[in-house]
Amino acid sequence: MKLLDSISFPGSKLGGGMKTGTGDDRYAFDEAAGWACVIDGATDVGPVRIFAAAESDAARYAEIFAQTIVKHPADAREIPQAWFARLLPRLRAAVEREVKIPFKDAPLASYPTAAATWVRARKGKLESATLGDSIAIVKAPDGAVTVFGETSKAADEQGRAKTVMAMTPQDRLKWLQDVRAVHNTARGYWVFGVQPEAADHIVHQSCDAPEGTRALLMTDGFYRLVSPYGRYTDEGLIDAVIARGLGVLMRELRDMEASPEDDARIGRFKTSDDATALLIEI
Repeated sequence: MKLLDSISFPGSKLGGGMKTGTGDDRYAFDEAAGWACVIDGATDVGPVRIFAAAESDAARYAEIFAQTIVKHPADAREIPQAWFARLLPRLRAAVEREVKIPFKDAPLASYPTAAATWVRARKGKLESATLGDSIAIVKAPDGAVTVFGETSKAADEQGRAKTVMAMTPQDRLKWLQDVRAVHNTARGYWVFGVQPEAADHIVHQSCDAPEGTRALLMTDGFYRLVSPYGRYTDEGLIDAVIARGLGVLMRELRDMEASPEDDARIGRFKTSDDATALLIEI
């Protein structure tokens, strides 16, 4: 696997204004081992912070996630399902070593979570594992396109955001806290959190990946170019990145996010989201 291009830009804060740090996205890869991953730490909305010192809980959790998969990579003989079953308890243990509030004493709305898409080239295939709204678009040399992840999540969030952004800031925060408070529960939704049982809910996909196959991995902030903006189709986006580079596409994305007044109309919780993307080649 070869990394052809990469980019990661912070977006705006939940309440408005641009972030001053690195943002809540991270990525990790190992060209020799043939894997790559994008990680989107979920914006802090809980009533308390759980890490003692960090740019944000979301950023620190994404960093720990990336560090953990680098330190404990999948064995080449191991299927992704088995590896993630081993990895997530290690991720929780790594987080527990740094938190200032034990999980048993913290509200679920303050627990750190992330969306992530991980891919690995193995035995002529590209395998993937996704939880949350991150995406990978794969294009084979013969032009066949495969999308890893659940693209419907972007449209679902757009619909929710149109309603939520009409609320007062206080009601909006309460709504976000209530949603976060049911993550990784039977009545909620599943993401990469600190609950090891999330491994049972990962979406696993694979496709043929002969030499020359390219894949674009991205967080939902970069996928905005497809949904909700509709500037590109899935295939059109990877073609544009291959032809023009991630930097050009990032500038195009940010040019479309100049007006906070459009948030409710478009359906976005933040005017510009943290956006991360990797372009790899098998």
